[in-house]
Amino acid sequence: MPLFKRKPRPVNALGPPSMEMPAGEEIERSEKATLLQGPSSRIKGALYMTNRRLLFEAEKGEAKWMIVAYDEIREAGLYRWHHAPMGRSSLNQCLCVVTTKGEQVWWDFDESAEREWVGVVVGRVEAARSEEPRA
Repeated sequence: MPLFKRKPRPVNALGPPSMEMPAGEEIERSEKATLLQGPSSRIKGALYMTNRRLLFEAEKGEAKWMIVAYDEIREAGLYRWHHAPMGRSSLNQCLCVVTTKGEQVWWDFDESAEREWVGVVVGRVEAARSEEPRA
């Protein structure tokens, strides 16, 4: 018998984002997350996975949204944040997406959730790629 009983976390643990969602778009997962930008810039907020895109809503600041559609993602993976300090760090594994323009977008949140998210994001990117018209 386990010493600690842990309830499974709900996949969509946060409330809906403050922006109005287009018809047919649904939130499938959400997590409290940190958007990583540069060596010292970390923006706290909520990361949402919809059936069409990834949405990050910052808790405060003028730049409220970071939105990346699946068809604009070239690749996604779990990587060590390259600005992380040496030694043990909570930034040993972060969700990173690389856009078709070569931009990198990094998010840090619960490591086990990141492992779940990356598989779903990669699947969505592959599905979006297969729906593109071929020239």
